[in-house]
Amino acid sequence: MIKDSVYAGGAIQTLLQEEEIEGVQLALDLNVSPQLVSHMKNDRRRMQKDVAEQSLQVYDDPTYAMELIYEFSGGFTSPVLNGKAIDKHRLAIEQFAFNEIEEAVAVLKGINFIKPPGETTKDERERIAQAIDEIIDAEAAISNLKATLAKEYKISLKDRVNKRVPVWKSKGWIQ
Repeated sequence: MIKDSVYAGGAIQTLLQEEEIEGVQLALDLNVSPQLVSHMKNDRRRMQKDVAEQSLQVYDDPTYAMELIYEFSGGFTSPVLNGKAIDKHRLAIEQFAFNEIEEAVAVLKGINFIKPPGETTKDERERIAQAIDEIIDAEAAISNLKATLAKEYKISLKDRVNKRVPVWKSKGWIQ
Protein backbone atom coordinates (compact mmCIF):
# COMPACT_ATOMS: atom_id res chain seq x y z
CA MET A 1 0.00 0.00 0.00
CA ILE A 2 1.26 3.46 -0.85
CA LYS A 3 1.40 5.66 2.22
CA ASP A 4 -0.34 9.05 2.25
CA SER A 5 2.63 10.73 3.92
CA VAL A 6 6.11 9.86 5.18
CA TYR A 7 9.03 11.39 6.98
CA ALA A 8 11.33 12.17 4.06
CA GLY A 9 14.09 14.20 5.67
CA GLY A 10 16.88 11.96 4.38
CA ALA A 11 15.52 12.03 0.83
CA ILE A 12 15.12 15.81 0.90
CA GLN A 13 18.65 16.28 2.20
CA THR A 14 19.92 14.02 -0.58
CA LEU A 15 18.02 16.06 -3.17
CA LEU A 16 19.28 19.41 -1.85
CA GLN A 17 22.85 18.13 -1.83
CA GLU A 18 22.81 16.42 -5.22
CA GLU A 19 20.91 19.17 -7.02
CA GLU A 20 23.00 21.81 -5.20
CA ILE A 21 19.94 23.86 -4.32
CA GLU A 22 18.67 25.55 -1.18
CA GLY A 23 15.43 24.80 0.61
CA VAL A 24 13.96 28.08 -0.67
CA GLN A 25 14.43 26.95 -4.28
CA LEU A 26 12.88 23.58 -3.49
CA ALA A 27 9.92 25.37 -1.91
CA LEU A 28 9.44 27.47 -5.04
CA ASP A 29 9.68 24.45 -7.32
CA LEU A 30 7.14 22.51 -5.27
CA ASN A 31 4.84 25.44 -4.57
CA VAL A 32 5.13 25.05 -0.78
CA SER A 33 6.47 27.36 1.92
CA PRO A 34 10.17 27.41 2.81
CA GLN A 35 9.11 26.63 6.39
CA LEU A 36 7.39 23.45 5.26
CA VAL A 37 10.52 22.36 3.37
CA SER A 38 12.59 23.03 6.49
CA HIS A 39 10.19 21.03 8.66
CA MET A 40 10.13 18.13 6.18
CA LYS A 41 13.92 18.18 5.83
CA ASN A 42 14.32 17.91 9.60
CA ASP A 43 11.58 15.26 9.96
CA ARG A 44 9.32 17.55 11.97
CA ARG A 45 6.59 17.25 9.31
CA ARG A 46 5.67 14.47 6.94
CA MET A 47 5.84 14.88 3.19
CA GLN A 48 2.39 14.44 1.66
CA LYS A 49 1.91 12.18 -1.35
CA ASP A 50 0.95 15.06 -3.67
CA VAL A 51 4.13 16.98 -2.77
CA ALA A 52 6.18 13.84 -3.37
CA GLU A 53 4.57 13.31 -6.78
CA GLN A 54 5.27 16.93 -7.71
CA SER A 55 8.89 16.61 -6.61
CA LEU A 56 9.38 13.51 -8.76
CA GLN A 57 7.98 15.41 -11.74
CA VAL A 58 10.27 18.40 -11.16
CA TYR A 59 13.50 16.61 -10.21
CA ASP A 60 15.06 13.77 -12.17
CA ASP A 61 17.41 12.53 -9.45
CA PRO A 62 17.54 8.72 -9.25
CA THR A 63 18.88 8.53 -5.69
CA TYR A 64 16.22 10.90 -4.39
CA ALA A 65 13.53 8.98 -6.28
CA MET A 66 14.72 5.66 -4.84
CA GLU A 67 14.74 7.01 -1.29
CA LEU A 68 11.34 8.63 -1.63
CA ILE A 69 9.64 5.69 -3.33
CA TYR A 70 11.15 3.30 -0.78
CA GLU A 71 9.60 5.34 2.04
CA PHE A 72 6.20 5.74 0.38
CA SER A 73 6.04 2.04 -0.54
CA GLY A 74 6.70 0.98 3.03
CA GLY A 75 9.94 -0.72 2.02
CA PHE A 76 8.51 -2.65 -0.91
CA THR A 77 11.05 -1.22 -3.38
CA SER A 78 14.85 -1.28 -3.14
CA PRO A 79 16.46 1.18 -0.74
CA VAL A 80 19.52 3.26 -1.47
CA LEU A 81 22.41 1.14 -0.24
CA ASN A 82 24.57 3.59 1.68
CA GLY A 83 25.96 1.56 4.58
CA LYS A 84 29.61 1.25 5.59
CA ALA A 85 29.99 -2.00 3.63
CA ILE A 86 29.04 -0.32 0.34
CA ASP A 87 31.64 1.43 -1.79
CA LYS A 88 29.73 3.97 -3.89
CA HIS A 89 32.18 3.96 -6.83
CA ARG A 90 30.47 2.75 -10.00
CA LEU A 91 32.99 -0.09 -10.53
CA ALA A 92 32.53 -1.35 -6.98
CA ILE A 93 28.75 -1.21 -7.30
CA GLU A 94 28.96 -3.00 -10.63
CA GLN A 95 30.99 -5.83 -9.08
CA PHE A 96 28.65 -5.93 -6.09
CA ALA A 97 25.68 -6.29 -8.46
CA PHE A 98 27.42 -9.10 -10.39
CA ASN A 99 28.12 -10.94 -7.13
CA GLU A 100 24.52 -10.62 -5.92
CA ILE A 101 23.15 -11.76 -9.30
CA GLU A 102 25.46 -14.79 -9.29
CA GLU A 103 24.34 -15.72 -5.77
CA ALA A 104 20.69 -15.50 -6.80
CA VAL A 105 21.26 -17.59 -9.93
CA ALA A 106 23.18 -20.23 -7.94
CA VAL A 107 20.33 -20.59 -5.43
CA LEU A 108 17.70 -20.68 -8.20
CA LYS A 109 19.60 -23.42 -10.05
CA GLY A 110 19.38 -25.58 -6.95
CA ILE A 111 15.59 -25.46 -6.81
CA ASN A 112 13.15 -27.55 -8.82
CA PHE A 113 10.04 -25.47 -9.54
CA ILE A 114 8.30 -28.26 -11.47
CA LYS A 115 6.47 -29.47 -8.37
CA PRO A 116 3.18 -27.58 -7.74
CA PRO A 117 3.38 -25.15 -4.78
CA GLY A 118 0.85 -27.18 -2.78
CA GLU A 119 3.05 -30.28 -3.03
CA THR A 120 6.28 -28.75 -1.73
CA THR A 121 7.83 -29.80 1.56
CA LYS A 122 8.74 -27.42 4.38
CA ASP A 123 12.41 -27.71 3.40
CA GLU A 124 11.63 -26.87 -0.25
CA ARG A 125 9.59 -23.82 0.78
CA GLU A 126 12.51 -22.67 2.92
CA ARG A 127 14.87 -22.93 -0.07
CA ILE A 128 12.35 -20.99 -2.17
CA ALA A 129 12.19 -18.31 0.54
CA GLN A 130 16.01 -18.18 0.47
CA ALA A 131 15.87 -17.77 -3.33
CA ILE A 132 13.45 -14.86 -2.92
CA ASP A 133 15.86 -13.29 -0.42
CA GLU A 134 18.72 -13.61 -2.93
CA ILE A 135 16.55 -12.12 -5.69
CA ILE A 136 15.70 -9.17 -3.41
CA ASP A 137 19.42 -8.64 -2.71
CA ALA A 138 20.23 -8.78 -6.43
CA GLU A 139 17.37 -6.41 -7.23
CA ALA A 140 18.66 -3.91 -4.64
CA ALA A 141 22.17 -4.11 -6.08
CA ILE A 142 20.92 -3.67 -9.64
CA SER A 143 18.68 -0.74 -8.67
CA ASN A 144 21.60 1.00 -6.99
CA LEU A 145 23.88 0.31 -9.97
CA LYS A 146 21.24 1.72 -12.31
CA ALA A 147 20.88 4.87 -10.19
CA THR A 148 24.63 5.34 -9.86
CA LEU A 149 25.24 4.99 -13.61
CA ALA A 150 22.38 7.33 -14.45
CA LYS A 151 23.65 9.93 -12.01
CA GLU A 152 27.34 9.74 -12.93
CA TYR A 153 26.77 9.70 -16.69
CA LYS A 154 23.97 12.28 -16.48
CA ILE A 155 21.44 10.01 -18.17
CA SER A 156 17.80 10.48 -17.24
CA LEU A 157 16.59 7.27 -15.65
CA LYS A 158 13.02 8.49 -16.06
CA ASP A 159 13.53 8.95 -19.82
CA ARG A 160 15.22 5.56 -20.18
CA VAL A 161 12.33 3.78 -18.44
CA ASN A 162 9.79 5.66 -20.57
CA LYS A 163 11.65 4.55 -23.71
CA ARG A 164 11.57 0.93 -22.55
CA VAL A 165 7.79 0.80 -22.09
CA PRO A 166 7.03 0.48 -25.86
CA VAL A 167 9.70 -2.23 -26.12
CA TRP A 168 8.13 -4.17 -23.23
CA LYS A 169 4.71 -3.79 -24.83
CA SER A 170 5.98 -5.03 -28.19
CA LYS A 171 7.48 -8.09 -26.47
CA GLY A 172 4.18 -8.76 -24.74
CA TRP A 173 5.70 -8.26 -21.26
CA ILE A 174 3.15 -5.58 -20.31
CA GLN A 175 -0.22 -4.46 -21.67
